[in-house]
Amino acid sequence: MTPVIRFSNVVKRYNLGLTRTSVPSVISQWLKQIAGGSSESAGDKYHWALNDVSFELQKGQSLALVGPNGAGKSTILKLLAKITTPTSGEVKVDGQLSALIELGAGFHPDLTGRENIYLNGTILGLSYKDIDKRFDEIVAFSELDRFIDTPVKRYSSGMTVRLGFAVASCIEPDILLVDEVLAVGDASFRQKCIERIKKLLSNGTSLIFVSHDMGLVKAVCDTAIYIEQGKVLQYGGAAEVIETYNRVLDQRRALKLRSGESASENESIVEITKVEILDGNGQAFDSVYTDEPFVVRLNYFAYKNIGRANALVRIYRSDGISCCVMRTSLDEFPVELKEGQGSITVKLEPAQLFGGSYYVSAWIMNAEDADGLANSASEWFEIKNRMPGLEMHDGVFEPLRKWNHDFIGHPAVAEKTAHTGENN
Repeated sequence: MTPVIRFSNVVKRYNLGLTRTSVPSVISQWLKQIAGGSSESAGDKYHWALNDVSFELQKGQSLALVGPNGAGKSTILKLLAKITTPTSGEVKVDGQLSALIELGAGFHPDLTGRENIYLNGTILGLSYKDIDKRFDEIVAFSELDRFIDTPVKRYSSGMTVRLGFAVASCIEPDILLVDEVLAVGDASFRQKCIERIKKLLSNGTSLIFVSHDMGLVKAVCDTAIYIEQGKVLQYGGAAEVIETYNRVLDQRRALKLRSGESASENESIVEITKVEILDGNGQAFDSVYTDEPFVVRLNYFAYKNIGRANALVRIYRSDGISCCVMRTSLDEFPVELKEGQGSITVKLEPAQLFGGSYYVSAWIMNAEDADGLANSASEWFEIKNRMPGLEMHDGVFEPLRKWNHDFIGHPAVAEKTAHTGENN
């Protein structure tokens, strides 16, 4: 089978420092290179964003790009979208490609949402009639019907993402590229995007997905690449690659804690080191019954005194359904974060979830519960039923309940009894 994407020994190199493009400066720089007048080494002058990267993507396959900031993930997407070109190597794309890789990319701020839909659709190769056919679906998906004739420059970041993803996905491309922009949208819209992505995959669309939310990656992608400093360190199943990546992060975190480093201005002030799923006795488990309790524990490290904060825990089912969300702010549970290690736990007594596979996405939020300071996800865990017939497609959770049955009897019998005085 011919792959829809093929990266062959791709190298992308950027020049460091100020690059002047006037004719005299170009000639001057060229003469200096000939004369050997530059004292900088090649390593000092260039940044290797990608270094000999190779992979393939088949039709209908989903691939996650995993790695720290600056690893080269967005560079791969930009090469695929032809925003930039490789320094060497070959990038082949076979099929119609739609990309959502930067907030508001491809939108003109002075044009309305309606005008930008037609502009973006045209850029993606659709005719005016094709856009007309999809227009109502795009607007419905974005949930922006009230604002569709408002200039995009007046949209919030979340609204911009809604419109961008609606256009990118509703045209049903052969290949869809999605970067971290989904992190800007609210939880319900992210869930909607997951469902849309799964539908596209089932219809043969190929996906390349970039996210730091490993739970989201597991829910969407079956393969992954771990890339760092422009080099591919592992390429394989999503679960195995994520396990390797998390292990590396744990090792670096431990080294940082031992060295007593503090966070710089550009680093996070708090980090969720691990999200654990434990049974009622505080032990790790592979599965638990729906009528048994379990605990979600957020282990964190704060690199400075933060003060008041909030925790958010959301449970996702394997099909991407958000089953519930729990917030310390709504439950009036105060959280104070001081420099050092700690943990925040929430206990579900009992689980009440229907049988199936689940994972937890956890956040530490600021004092106002408005902005996320750190996030992470748990491993998958299983919920089992005591009796058959309560599988996950039948519902989300099994509520605590109490049945009652009042028997009045047949109205005619009751009336006869009242008139004759029987049984008195």
